[in-house]
Amino acid sequence: MSDAKYHDPLAAGVYKAIALRFYSRYVEARQSAEFRGGDLPDHGRRPTQPEADERYNAAVEDCIVEAPDSADAALALVHFAGILAADRLIGEVMQQPVNDERDAYHQALALANAAGWLNRRALNELAEQQRAKLGKGGAA
Repeated sequence: MSDAKYHDPLAAGVYKAIALRFYSRYVEARQSAEFRGGDLPDHGRRPTQPEADERYNAAVEDCIVEAPDSADAALALVHFAGILAADRLIGEVMQQPVNDERDAYHQALALANAAGWLNRRALNELAEQQRAKLGKGGAA
């Protein structure tokens, strides 16, 4: 168990999904290295690409379908959407296509959840401002 100062399971889950996305690319790179006779023997058994992809998909399904309840979780969702965009560029450069439809769905869901949280915060702030005006005898 880590000695975290702040515990946010949703944010942690999103960052886990980001790490597993990078891990999936790591597995691809190791496959390419091994195919060319240069694997990393000191890194242990190389997982298969389906194993890495399955872990990533499971992590994503566990975290991005949930609406955030903190700024940290909302920011993690925005980071996740950004990582997907950056990974698409990496896929183009390395000529290893990504699943555009799945990633577009995940980006939209992550950003919609973050935007929903931000919108609720903005509406609450607006309501507080209006209550403060009314409490001071101001007109709404």
